[in-house]
Amino acid sequence: MLEEMEDQPEAVGARLRRVRKILGLNKRQFAEHAGMTEQTYGPFENGKRPLSLEAAKKLRKTYELTLEFMYFGKIDDLPHRITKEL
Repeated sequence: MLEEMEDQPEAVGARLRRVRKILGLNKRQFAEHAGMTEQTYGPFENGKRPLSLEAAKKLRKTYELTLEFMYFGKIDDLPHRITKEL
């Protein structure tokens, strides 16, 4: 279902939440490790705001998440520690 929703904020947020939980981090930790505040990151994960390219690039650099995964749900090229749990 999340693949069908592609880049809709709810689907992007659900993917981010899943990865965060796989990594065992709370929202604040996940956001701060990527150089964002929880107040900035939270609306992305909650599906209240579309994921900005700036935020996506920070998540990409920090967690090796691909833009294709965050925006479209494609799991190719994700780190193995994440794909084995998805």
